[in-house]
Amino acid sequence: MSAMVEQPPKKQQKTMPSSVVIQLQSTAGDPLGAAMEVPMSSSPAELEKLVHALKKAEGQDGPSTPYAFYADGQTAVAGTLGEYAEQTPGFSGETALAVTYEPLSVFRVRRVSRCAETLPGHSDAVLHVGFAPDGKSLASGGGDATVRLWDALSKTPRATCGGHRHHVLCLAWAPDASKVASGDRSGEVRVWDPKTGASLKTLKKHSKWITALAWSPAHLPQPASAEACEVLASTSKDASVKIWNTRTGSMIASLTGHTDSVEALAWAGDGALYSASRDRTVKVWRCREDGKWGSLALDATLQGHGHRVNALALASAFVCRTGPFDHKSGREAFKATSLAAVEAAARAKYDAFVDANGGPANAERLVSGSDDATLLFWTSLKADASNKKRTPKARLTGHQQPVNAIQFAPDARKFASASFDKKVKLWHGRTGAFLATFTGHVGAVYALAFSPDSRLLVSASKDSTLKVWNVADDAVPASEAKHKVSSTRKFAAALETLPGHYDEVFAVDWAPNGASAASGSKDRTIKMWAS
Repeated sequence: MSAMVEQPPKKQQKTMPSSVVIQLQSTAGDPLGAAMEVPMSSSPAELEKLVHALKKAEGQDGPSTPYAFYADGQTAVAGTLGEYAEQTPGFSGETALAVTYEPLSVFRVRRVSRCAETLPGHSDAVLHVGFAPDGKSLASGGGDATVRLWDALSKTPRATCGGHRHHVLCLAWAPDASKVASGDRSGEVRVWDPKTGASLKTLKKHSKWITALAWSPAHLPQPASAEACEVLASTSKDASVKIWNTRTGSMIASLTGHTDSVEALAWAGDGALYSASRDRTVKVWRCREDGKWGSLALDATLQGHGHRVNALALASAFVCRTGPFDHKSGREAFKATSLAAVEAAARAKYDAFVDANGGPANAERLVSGSDDATLLFWTSLKADASNKKRTPKARLTGHQQPVNAIQFAPDARKFASASFDKKVKLWHGRTGAFLATFTGHVGAVYALAFSPDSRLLVSASKDSTLKVWNVADDAVPASEAKHKVSSTRKFAAALETLPGHYDEVFAVDWAPNGASAASGSKDRTIKMWAS
């Protein structure tokens, strides 16, 4: 007689309540209305209607603003509240569930899917492409020692700017679109008139090649007698950071302290200037006197990387880059009438960004990427005389090789990193938690660009292609959207693969008005991509 085999007890299924009490709150933690009971079947669309009704009752924004929702400030509500509860261990529903609502872009950008135009002209590799803040012009620079200006709407050449003696390594547009600056391998910085291509100033103080350029944000004070955005920062392999008045051509300040080549530069909306170096540090520079750039001095040194720091990304980068301009075009587009009008419009945009990101204490966030294959996520970056050395909020691991590029989405809710390991990774913009890995490239990924609505990402690679990825909340299943640091790899496929270049693609940018994207390649051409 065979022995009786004892069956293991069946696992009891989790019994879920039919409703749950929630408390809606803003990113700053301010409650919206009183706690209320809602069905567990409530979806983001239904929660959005609830937020609109409550805000209308309080006389706030209208019904057109879309929102994303996070339970307990950590987990994206991509499905229903019931699905969130099933996937959350320990969920009981006995206490009110805090649900944070975050405003999303009110417009949508169509994904680029075809090559609209190929722009020849450069006689050597195209190393950098960049759209003007209004999206109507494009600048490119490369190994042929020229800067070329293009009409981004008609996709035709506007001017060829000669004068550099060596490779043009970096470009930067002034946030009011009045100037474009370029830096070359001989150590010269040149400033150009984007309408005519005329050379405005040549800035010569660096002893080695230029590695990065950054303009001061448009809402910050400009020098006396200024009629446009004029303050420019440059970094070099000579380990210095220099501040320039581009109208007079004079050097305002020279910032020293790094012990090796400075590789990256970022100017924040609160006035702080960040420089990253091969000496494994990021330095923070602030004005000792408000509005006087000549008083810039070292405020803090950010340490933690084990190898040289290659890239920096600021949460406020997009709003600072675009100054007074937004996605609108035609009659609704911003038209600068004076520097005061530019500053006022840019200030309004920056203040709205700060409010949407939890206030001044939380809005400015920094990510640094290094040859040590890690990223460091920095918060609480306000000036603090008693704390010159600070620690990162999180060390982000997962890449297998050096990190080449980092970029925050325009709404700062996510950021992406690219590496020599052929992968792109997506991270949560407020906690630094891992969200997803994008695979598909078969060569190192060199550059990234978000669409201005923060829902799409394009990457450029050594494999001669670009790929377009969906980074919207509804593209990541709820089980993959938990903002908890985890080593679990979640892979996602590209929406589009954009072939056409014949060699490595070094640069990519998406127009701030969303109309098109541009890429620059070793094959000496620029391609314009459209939907």
